[in-house]
Amino acid sequence: MRRFLLLSCCLFVLPALAAAQSTNRVDLFAGYSYVNQDISLINVRNPSGISGWNASATLHLRSHLGVVADVSGFYPSNNTGCGAQCTSSARIHTFMFGPQISIGNGKLKPFVRLLVGDTNMYTANSGTESFAFTSNNAVTFGLGGGIDYALTHLLALRGQFDWLHSGFQTTNSQLTNEEVHNLAKISTGVVFRF
Repeated sequence: MRRFLLLSCCLFVLPALAAAQSTNRVDLFAGYSYVNQDISLINVRNPSGISGWNASATLHLRSHLGVVADVSGFYPSNNTGCGAQCTSSARIHTFMFGPQISIGNGKLKPFVRLLVGDTNMYTANSGTESFAFTSNNAVTFGLGGGIDYALTHLLALRGQFDWLHSGFQTTNSQLTNEEVHNLAKISTGVVFRF
């Protein structure tokens, strides 16, 4: 009887444990990111997009459902041409969390997600902190998706798009019309699966 239980354990439990171990539970993403507008209003006379970085971690709760934590950083600056005393700069970081739904199990794995979190922004003029906004933090909402292309079982390439909405408000009434609340964020990079 003991041998039968041991054999049953080996035949049924060990393969189930091995199968559970073979599915990837965590995805780590790191890469380049671009937003279509500068929310810091550093370049208000010459508005343009800014480049930065994006990183995220996704914990898969089920095969198609996960929870994602997404962090981004952008660092715009502007010099009007009169030296260091005419330099404006900003540090913008987003910290967002939410559910992610993935479809497909082959080489291509599309996903959609809904995010909520915080955007932190520090602005400076000539190296001195600037108080151009009513707060350094704003609640941020995001909706987006993307696609992973598997190179191997543990490595993939990702392209993703997120629409972000932040609630920053300027303290300068002349810049109220320049406030940027809606952003398009495009990111691409590498996914490591564990």
